[in-house]
Amino acid sequence: RPFFSTMPMWENETRHTVALLLCAANAISYADRTNIGVAAPAFLPDRADRGLVLSSFFYGYVLTQVPASFWAVRHGVKSVLVSGVVVFTICDVSTILASESVPLLVIVRAFMGAGEGVVMPSLHRFAADWFPSSERGTLVAAVSSGSDLGTILALSLSSCIMKWTHWRMIFVAFGGFSILWVLVFLRHVTSKPEQHPRISAKEKEYILSNTQSSKPSSMTWSVAFRHRSIWAIYVAHFSFNYSWYVLLGWLPSYFEEQLGLDLRENQFLAALPYVCGYCGLIVAGRVSDRLIARGVRTLRVRRIMNTISSVGPAIFLVALRHVHDHRTAILCLSAALFTGRASASGFWINMIDVGPEHAGQIMGVSNTIATVPGIVGNLMTGYILKRTNEWAIVFDIAAGVSLFGGIIFALFSTDRNVFQQNEKKNRICANIRKAMTWRGTVAAASVSLTKMGNRFFEAWCITAGGVGASISGDFARGEFSIQEMLT
Repeated sequence: RPFFSTMPMWENETRHTVALLLCAANAISYADRTNIGVAAPAFLPDRADRGLVLSSFFYGYVLTQVPASFWAVRHGVKSVLVSGVVVFTICDVSTILASESVPLLVIVRAFMGAGEGVVMPSLHRFAADWFPSSERGTLVAAVSSGSDLGTILALSLSSCIMKWTHWRMIFVAFGGFSILWVLVFLRHVTSKPEQHPRISAKEKEYILSNTQSSKPSSMTWSVAFRHRSIWAIYVAHFSFNYSWYVLLGWLPSYFEEQLGLDLRENQFLAALPYVCGYCGLIVAGRVSDRLIARGVRTLRVRRIMNTISSVGPAIFLVALRHVHDHRTAILCLSAALFTGRASASGFWINMIDVGPEHAGQIMGVSNTIATVPGIVGNLMTGYILKRTNEWAIVFDIAAGVSLFGGIIFALFSTDRNVFQQNEKKNRICANIRKAMTWRGTVAAASVSLTKMGNRFFEAWCITAGGVGASISGDFARGEFSIQEMLT
């Protein structure tokens, strides 16, 4: 039995190719945003300046999240994703030219963030259209694992490049990877399975019959901004991203400055936490699919995975306060990322559960909100380290935020399609209004008929009374007899 599906591998390889290339896109985007963490100490020695440049990425990142979901519907998700990769690759390579000026670096990184802002909404749109519900946990985990693979690649390869050549070659190398990916992706991927020229008819039917995604419809923004279950996703995403972005941007500095590790000599140790994160993500995705296949309700699985992803990192990040050697510290960070990456089977995939037809838009809004900790977290971390030089404070804050998000998701999440529920509610309300309108019309007609009947009766009584009085007078005067009345 193949790892991904009950179908024979040679009959379902197309969607696996799509998942592999989406994983590669995610890896490239994370590698390009992470490589500056290794190179930055060479041209940004001041920690405050480093925090400012790292946070500037998110100024642009926050602007394109929601628009990207609409561009994907209008222009096709494939075109949007490729355009985003081209933009952030050009900006990443341009870091070389802007390295002498902090303001220029801020501008370049902001534009780079705008290019990367389209990636996550696009990946969720692909997942909703390409991945069958029975395999979605595993395939979404595979795609999400690109963030860990990209980080591992950036930390290990960037350190080697700095050791062998110059820090500028880091950005040139990753720019080459992006160009190669674009060429392969354009040939082998389409926006929807029904558009793919080489997909088998059996696999196409299997995908279309096992995806809940419907034709694009208008977005019900009142649901996206007011439903408590969607806000549970937003809060969980915000909380997870705070610790994730802090670790992503500052872990190389923590290794070198706090643990005394030379990343050029210890590439494996630096990458080990992200290797563990990758393993945790794949394991969580596979386990979640197995639990659902055995009859466990989807909501329960999502809450279990998300609780692991919030409580686990909180415990291990707090434990770092009492750690003083680099081996134990790396072990704690590895455990934190192993448990934390279970979030891909928690709030992350829950975006598709609650609105498969609007998965891109939900991701756009959620990732926009979750970009705030990327700005605040990097600025706050730089400020804390400059004033106190206490990494324990940094990790304690990240642990508390992570735990808060897990509690909110456990209390208010759902696995129902909230947009369909809203449509049903609107239809019921519309039927009630129609019934009330019909009842009101009938009541008004009844009142009108009653008034008309009363008026007719009054007129009849008046007329009948006049005729009766006339006949009575004739009787009294003897001018009218019964015989005449009968004849």
